[in-house]
Amino acid sequence: MGTESASSDIVEIPPRFRVVPPSCKVPVDGISIVLGPSSAFGDGRHDTTQLCLQAIAALAPRGKGDWRLLDFGSGSGILSIGAAKLGAIALGVEIDEAAIASAEENAGLSSVGDRVTFARTLEEASSTFDIVVANILRRVLLDAAAALVARLSTTGGLILSGLVSTDVPEVSARYARHLDGRRPEIYERGEWRALVWRARRSFPSHTR
Repeated sequence: MGTESASSDIVEIPPRFRVVPPSCKVPVDGISIVLGPSSAFGDGRHDTTQLCLQAIAALAPRGKGDWRLLDFGSGSGILSIGAAKLGAIALGVEIDEAAIASAEENAGLSSVGDRVTFARTLEEASSTFDIVVANILRRVLLDAAAALVARLSTTGGLILSGLVSTDVPEVSARYARHLDGRRPEIYERGEWRALVWRARRSFPSHTR
């Protein structure tokens, strides 16, 4: 696996992923996300990134073949790449051109460059998606509620993070207006929270 310092740069994210730098000699497989150095958010260490990857693994359609993911505020591309490893055709939306350039390189390093593309605006995401994920500031999530829900397929799942516990009531209520009053599951790591709405046909009543 390389030197001790290189090994310490590997981030394991159970149950499905590991994040590695390009210098690590690891197999190009269905779990390794390769991220080069960048100022873009999303190196795999932050709790919200890990919550989102765990939720993507939980919601990823099984036995469907190619499925579609929208990653709003894609940063380093880590969530889009993780989804592509699980069979997604992913579209990341990111306003920072430098972040997009880095994310495109990361997708190539992770051997999913043909499954991940990026756009500058949400308006460029004109189709619907099996999963929509947004790991971004509370205010942005509130402002984008209608637009993000509009891009869900009829059985799509939604993942929102970048939130602390005090953000949960307001964000949950805003999105419930657009989701027939449904309430989310709440994933937790430390002080951070992710809100998860599963596909309508299988939406559970419990939280974890």
